[in-house]
Amino acid sequence: MKNQIISKLAFTLYFIGVLNSSLYAQENIKQPLALKANGKILRIIVDGKEQKAPWVINPSLCPDVFQTSAKKVMFRSPIDSISFDITPNRCYDFVVVTHKGDSAMTRIQWVSANPLEEPSEDMLQRSHNGLLSRKQAQFDLDALMYTLGEVHPNMFSVCEQSKLFQSVNMVKRQIPDSVSTVELFKWVAPLVAKIGDGHTMLRFPYNDYFTSSTLRFPLFVNVMPDYTLRVKNCIDNAIPQDAEILSINGISGKDLIKSMMEYVSGERDFFLIERIDYDFPALFEMLYKADKYDVTYQLKNGKKRFETVLYPTAFEEMKSRMPKNSKEQIATQDYSFKLMEDKHIAIMDFRRFNNPKNMELFADSMFLALREKNITNLIIDLRNNGGGNSVVGDILFRYISPKPFQQMGKCLVRITPTTLRLMGKQQPAPGWYFYNSEENGNLITPLTKEKGHYEGNVYLLISHHTFSSAGSFAWAFKHFGMGTVVGEESGGMNVSFGDILSYKLPVSGLYCTISFKRFWQYGASEKEIHGTLPDYEVQQAEALDAAFKLIKKSKK
Repeated sequence: MKNQIISKLAFTLYFIGVLNSSLYAQENIKQPLALKANGKILRIIVDGKEQKAPWVINPSLCPDVFQTSAKKVMFRSPIDSISFDITPNRCYDFVVVTHKGDSAMTRIQWVSANPLEEPSEDMLQRSHNGLLSRKQAQFDLDALMYTLGEVHPNMFSVCEQSKLFQSVNMVKRQIPDSVSTVELFKWVAPLVAKIGDGHTMLRFPYNDYFTSSTLRFPLFVNVMPDYTLRVKNCIDNAIPQDAEILSINGISGKDLIKSMMEYVSGERDFFLIERIDYDFPALFEMLYKADKYDVTYQLKNGKKRFETVLYPTAFEEMKSRMPKNSKEQIATQDYSFKLMEDKHIAIMDFRRFNNPKNMELFADSMFLALREKNITNLIIDLRNNGGGNSVVGDILFRYISPKPFQQMGKCLVRITPTTLRLMGKQQPAPGWYFYNSEENGNLITPLTKEKGHYEGNVYLLISHHTFSSAGSFAWAFKHFGMGTVVGEESGGMNVSFGDILSYKLPVSGLYCTISFKRFWQYGASEKEIHGTLPDYEVQQAEALDAAFKLIKKSKK
């Protein structure tokens, strides 16, 4: 008994000593570090609200811990009180002195109301080599799935709940003891891809993998819709531009592409091909990095097979050894046009839906030129347009639509506390918001002829690369009878998820974009989800020639 009293006294003296330590953040304490009590019961006020359950003083616990995620906590007895401003990941200690002279060591410990949104400092602590532990990788996956569930309007519209979470559990079981961010991407990206939403995707950690000294495959390719690889540029021009890559280290081009499909997100195969085309250098390094690359290829329109060996090269050296006469051209303008006056044709090269103010000036100038030059046929080329701001499309539509129009028919918006946190906003209030332009008749009126409306024939060129706002533009163009559509089915679907928020996984720092809206283009039905279907279906490379033929035919 004597030893127990001595032990408790020693602990009390130690406890009182650490009360003044910065370890427990006592700089926030506004009252003395001891609370006097004249009974066995205390009341607790959390963020201004008194808790229903009383706090029973228990001197036998060393300490007695009260856990909270609140910002301010007060303990109160009938004769005294003590309060604390609470900071995440901190503890606050004090002593309750009872009316009998006993000391009850008491601790307020901050805990997250949702550890998946506010992880502990211990969880965020990376090892000295930068790798994630198995526990940290599993935590990041749990946090990602939680956030997807809190933000996305319907993450199970394509993949059943049971199948998705069976895959999640399998990955959590199989993750090794330590992983890099690239390895975690390799485990997790296929799970996000199962959602089947082209806007919801895990982004490859380029900055973690590619540095100035990273040795990489010295060949750039275009990934084609027919599952072939065409050379864009090769070091020392060892393989000519436009040659087809038949195999790399014995793996066919088609198999290379197929193996990458599970790491990219999208509604249709041609959307997935587009994503692989963008991420091919990263996905190839992740899956097929080697000390050398035996490449088999054949020239464009040729049948003979050639072989060469390529070696990994640092980017700066690779850049200096790339051929300078590459045919690859990058369109710097969002939109431009040229006239073929002898044929009464204008061609608008429309690359990006950017800058509504610029479009207002551009459209006014272009249609003025078309009227002055008596241009009766306008071709709008959307074949390589990935989208942007749909308002840009509305400005153009006012010049060419024969009737009032609207791009979006319906829109469903999901707002949750997590959505607002990622937005950095406090409004609107959490809930579901549904907007129906079709029901409200909320249409945009086109310009009159006197104000510049174009009265000529309009042809729209589209392809599998026509995405997002460009896909919406193509759908409205056809639905409201603005002209003739030529090319391939658009990459953008008539019913799709969109408007993304960016989410950073807590430990790894991997980024995931997540849709929080669902759009129905005007007149679209969930029973028939597809892209804009062309009036005249031809491969995208042949679309312009096909439009010329249609114009020529219409003149006869």
